[in-house]
Amino acid sequence: MAHATRTSANGHEAMMDAPSASPELMTAEQVAGLLLLPRSTVEAYARSGVLPSIKIGKHRRFVRTDLADFIDGLRHPSARARRRPG
Repeated sequence: MAHATRTSANGHEAMMDAPSASPELMTAEQVAGLLLLPRSTVEAYARSGVLPSIKIGKHRRFVRTDLADFIDGLRHPSARARRRPG
């Protein structure tokens, strides 16, 4: 089974098994178009953990549902704060 490294919004990386039916993955270029940001900004946000992403080998990909959750958290910051532990 294939493995990927997933980086969460808090910067923690964890190994995960690739699911048999993978979720819709997006490239940094696609995310940049979606968020109307430069690709370099998307890549920097992913490296720093601001944007949730996964690494497949040397390639970074973004799960569409993770991005939707991220955007939702920006739109409703009080709900995002309640979900954070501690």
